[in-house]
Amino acid sequence: MITAKDIEKKTMSEKKKAEAKNSIWGFYVGRPITYFFTIPFLYTNISPNTVTWFSIICICAAYYALSVASNISIRLMGLFLIFLWSMGDGIDGNIARYKNIKSSKGDLLDTLGGYLAIVVVILGMGNMAYNDPNSHFFISRVLVIELAGISAVASLIPRLLMHRKIAMEKNSTEANKLRDKENYGLLKIIALNICDPAGFQEHIVLIAILFHLGTEFTIFYLILNIAIMIYSIKGMIKE
Repeated sequence: MITAKDIEKKTMSEKKKAEAKNSIWGFYVGRPITYFFTIPFLYTNISPNTVTWFSIICICAAYYALSVASNISIRLMGLFLIFLWSMGDGIDGNIARYKNIKSSKGDLLDTLGGYLAIVVVILGMGNMAYNDPNSHFFISRVLVIELAGISAVASLIPRLLMHRKIAMEKNSTEANKLRDKENYGLLKIIALNICDPAGFQEHIVLIAILFHLGTEFTIFYLILNIAIMIYSIKGMIKE
């Protein structure tokens, strides 16, 4: 019988563990949960891509729930759908590595799901603030949505540039540095955790939903994402 420990041994090399451990919630809580959820999939012919498609549907549904919800219950359903995406995002990789299945299509779908999650959380929370009569509007409601859009773009730019630089440099020292999460400093680790839709960001979303802090959430991540974008661009240009 396959156990969670078997899946961990077969899917997590020591190097991968060293890199993944900086994502604290994902590594110590989220990933172990995915091992248990992965077990029944390994006894079926369900492909990793099928799970990835399911997770993409979940994240799209989460956007709808956060954006149009008229009450906290539906917004919490949106958060639960984000959680389901994060589980699917781990399960598909577990299946692929355990069964030694690799495909460029799978990599692309996985990247698509990750990018969608980043955008969904930022834009969905901005829309939530706009539609929540109990939000604290110390700026105009329309401006909240505009700022959420800017924040979403700012969160994507460093990732897109990093992937482009890695593709250009391939196996160079600079490209390896960009891939290497093992030696992140404290500030990078903090940023990684609070900007990760599968990490502590889910807890921040929960607090924002329960206490009607959609506006504050949007402004906080706008400032943070712009700061990360500027820092990342400067670092990549110097190299």
